[in-house]
Amino acid sequence: MVGDEFYNFEEEQFSDLISKCEVAYDKGLLESLSFTEEEYEYLINHFVDEMDDDIVYTITSMAYKQHPYSTDLIIRYADVLIVNNETDKALEILSKQISLDPVNSDIHFLIARVYIKTNDIETASQYLESALSLTTSEGIDMLLTASQDYIDSFMYEEAIDLLEKAQELAPNHQELINDLAFCYERMGLLEDSMIHYQRYLDIDPFNDNVWFNVGTIYARELKFEKAIEAFDYAIALNPENSSVLYNKAILLVNTDKYDQAIETFSSFLIIEPNNLFALSGIGYAYLAKDKIEQAQEYFKMAIVEDNSYADAATGLAYICMVKHDDENTKFYLKIVIGGLDTDYSFIVGELLTTFKRTKNPEILVAYLTSLYNLMEIELFYIYLEILLSYDSVWLAKLYELIPELKKDDSVAKHINKIKKNFN
Repeated sequence: MVGDEFYNFEEEQFSDLISKCEVAYDKGLLESLSFTEEEYEYLINHFVDEMDDDIVYTITSMAYKQHPYSTDLIIRYADVLIVNNETDKALEILSKQISLDPVNSDIHFLIARVYIKTNDIETASQYLESALSLTTSEGIDMLLTASQDYIDSFMYEEAIDLLEKAQELAPNHQELINDLAFCYERMGLLEDSMIHYQRYLDIDPFNDNVWFNVGTIYARELKFEKAIEAFDYAIALNPENSSVLYNKAILLVNTDKYDQAIETFSSFLIIEPNNLFALSGIGYAYLAKDKIEQAQEYFKMAIVEDNSYADAATGLAYICMVKHDDENTKFYLKIVIGGLDTDYSFIVGELLTTFKRTKNPEILVAYLTSLYNLMEIELFYIYLEILLSYDSVWLAKLYELIPELKKDDSVAKHINKIKKNFN
């Protein structure tokens, strides 16, 4: 009760400062203001809670300049600098402060975080150990924060070491267990990851995100039925978890359950209308069912949203080739051929069929581009000879679509050999 009364008093006393800061920030005048240490602490806490990173950065910098002898404000500023990867500046400030306050655990801890960010694991460990030795209450928070720094740097083994230490202090800490599972998953140790996700679910079986993670692990292990079951649990807990719906739909497509995939993608589209991936996914599901008209409809819906979207354009190019719609075939091929993300394996067969039917060199160029990207070099050379029998403009077009061809000595030699045979 006393705490609540103090909080309300503080809110009433300082709440007007929030709008004052926001108005000044919008006008570019925030740094002209000044506040007491207590007011800065209140403002920093507020804008951190609001996740307004730009204002937090400015206010902590102001606090540091206006109150250079306040250890608390120095620590807040150094923390923000570390988050923003300004590690040299943070280390300079903290190194000065530690000589003035050598038993402050927060200073030791922030220096440890600087060295984690700069990949100096040995020095980071030394400062982290000294920080832990200087505190009796913040050990778990320090270990979790430092482990997250390692995770952010993709250093999962180091993160696991800290998380296992933290487990000794808090065996059933859910965030800790989830982080352990995440690290093992990223390292490809799926069995270990699953053990920790199951530990989490033993404590809290109603977390849809954890069920989603369990589903993705089952999918990676090719246990598709179990994966779908886990995704269904997640959806039952949170029908608006779009990530679960999307991944379930992809899994259903990959296991040839096209009707269910279409239904799941449709549910996803209710949450994220006009999503390109979902529209295209439905298109490919219909295509797999040989329902070309429905597939074309959804691919066109995606193209309306983004006329350069490669997946939909590839699907439409394929459909147009099947329909012998040669003009639209060339239109959609111009969008996708030469692109790094194009699924050439999907259209390469139909490109060959279309070229044999039309003898059109533009289609042959698209076919050759597909072969080269698929590393089908023997076939590439065979059809390159046919291309060279056409006008030289088509070879120039091939170079335009595959710029690295000009640096490929073996291709250059082959072209010269073919040209000599023509002569």
